[in-house]
Amino acid sequence: SADDLLEPSWVRREPDAVAPVLAGPIYRLRGRAGGGIVHMRSFLARRARIEREQREARRVRIEREQRAARRTELENSVLHEVGPAGTRDIPFLEASPGWFEGPRENRFFADWQRSSACGHRIFDHWAFDIHDLDDRGRREIDFIPRPLKMPAGKLALGVNISVHRLMERIEAIDAEIGLTFAWFFLMTHGRWVDPDVGDAIAEGLRQGRVRLPGRDAAVLLAWADKKYLF
Repeated sequence: SADDLLEPSWVRREPDAVAPVLAGPIYRLRGRAGGGIVHMRSFLARRARIEREQREARRVRIEREQRAARRTELENSVLHEVGPAGTRDIPFLEASPGWFEGPRENRFFADWQRSSACGHRIFDHWAFDIHDLDDRGRREIDFIPRPLKMPAGKLALGVNISVHRLMERIEAIDAEIGLTFAWFFLMTHGRWVDPDVGDAIAEGLRQGRVRLPGRDAAVLLAWADKKYLF
């Protein structure tokens, strides 16, 4: 009966003065060693929590497998670059080093804040070509930085060019753009300053042959250790 359900006669209780008060229906678990009493409301809450945890674990596992498959796909891919010298094939990770080290977009803004450039508004010097795509059910967002002012020519690492000459060239670029450390951010794009220039200057810093302001040196050395490019 309903009375037996809400107040089952098989539950042994202490005298009312010391008996714990349980809210809600109480059920006995059959087939459980030694028997047992379960508070149904707590049981259902626990069951729902376990189900949520299992679903979350499955979701995380599936996403991890998808990321691994995506990484393998990218690592094995080749980019076709067309330039004045013709067409050449570049392995994806060579063209985009540090792709798996964290969002390059976030690093670009973080490096701006950490460097001498932070005294200027980033939007006074850069526009951002933002992409928001849905690729086969997977959302991908990124941006490509576009300088509002570009140097007259590209700075490349020429044969036998000294690191001191490179320092003169990057200072000239900064003066031309009107922004300290402008050359570094142009380098992350790669079109106006060759990334090899950054590697050469970073090596000069390590050897004590050249100097940069402390905050700029830290940014450059971190980039040289884990590169990102657009």
